[in-house]
Amino acid sequence: MSVTEDGLTLPTPPLSVCILVVGTHGDINPFLGLADRLLALGHRVRVATHALHRRLVLTRGHDFYPLAGDPRKLSKWMVKTGGTLLGEAKNLGAVPEKTQMTHDIIQSTWPAVTAPSPDDLDQRPFEADAIIANPPVFGHIHVAEALGIPLHVMFPQPWYYGTRDYPHPLIGMPYDKPADANFHTYAAFEGVAWSSMEGFMNSWRRKTLDIPVVYFGMGASTLIPDSGVSFSAMWSPSFVPKPEDWPKQCRVVGTFTDQKVVEASTKK
Repeated sequence: MSVTEDGLTLPTPPLSVCILVVGTHGDINPFLGLADRLLALGHRVRVATHALHRRLVLTRGHDFYPLAGDPRKLSKWMVKTGGTLLGEAKNLGAVPEKTQMTHDIIQSTWPAVTAPSPDDLDQRPFEADAIIANPPVFGHIHVAEALGIPLHVMFPQPWYYGTRDYPHPLIGMPYDKPADANFHTYAAFEGVAWSSMEGFMNSWRRKTLDIPVVYFGMGASTLIPDSGVSFSAMWSPSFVPKPEDWPKQCRVVGTFTDQKVVEASTKK
């Protein structure tokens, strides 16, 4: 069942939901708990993530589709650069390999939401009715646009939607006080990311997704907020409440608990 803004309760038909997740086991585990709940509600759930996590996904009874990329290398790069744009600038030698991996991940998102799973012996057709994704996927909004389906972004850090309360986590600015400058760091980060991939992204949009190209001056760096995409912040509102300047489609939903992981740990 779903509830509209007017408070009406409507039945939700069974959906094919694709969860796109880039990252380590720590990134994917919360989404597996969410996938379990969606499956229990009668939906077909595909978890598209790195091949390293294949067994973890399949043992939970979900469809698996391999996204490109090696989470071990991604984690290593994050540690080396400190996870900031300044850190990236100080380690330019790693940029070409990381850029190629990012391109590979993006390209793999289209078959992830439209193609049969390579692990499905019956090769059942799959086309997503809805997408849930974390920000490092990058290609999420583009494949959602191509299919004309909703996207919901979830992450344990603020992303996309600007706020005066604190800056974008990868900008490298201090978190000590609210400021107007904090708000603008979100669009600034997306602008830098887009400008480094614009040629590749537009070629992919045109040739693979068959959707129009979009340029920096056309709002390419603000596609998520301009489209009103829902964003769920995966931290406790008791720890950091929702910023007052966030729009209604942003919510602080708390941490996701993977009940099966909790149960396994309590038995040790």
